[in-house]
Amino acid sequence: MRILAVAALLCCAIGIEGCASSSATDAWPDKTVSPSQLRLAEPLQLRMPRQNTNDPMPNGTAVLRVHVDERGTVRKTSLVTSSGSAVLDSAAARALVGAKFIPYREAGATIPVTTLLPINVKASAQCRGLSPLDC
Repeated sequence: MRILAVAALLCCAIGIEGCASSSATDAWPDKTVSPSQLRLAEPLQLRMPRQNTNDPMPNGTAVLRVHVDERGTVRKTSLVTSSGSAVLDSAAARALVGAKFIPYREAGATIPVTTLLPINVKASAQCRGLSPLDC
């Protein structure tokens, strides 16, 4: 029972589709824009914890559906395409929690939007042995 409660909290915390939302403001916006139409207000910080710092860094691209509200705040995300690594996928979702974008404008007004955001991780040799990992 405890595991289900924790899973439900995590599910809603990172906005995985299928979670019950508490308000209409959490619904996915109708307006969909390309990632090139949005700009991050500050760089994303991707952190991937590893049991052993000598393990290889996962590589790949996770594609997330992202709801950005009219203030530029990420409201929720859902994984659309897996990178093939659960660690990388969850790190990509966590990196978007609390992320800020420059608000999207249309006809002079800021509006909420949805985008499909690819997060590509290509590890370099310098990433080996670092903890926590910020490569």
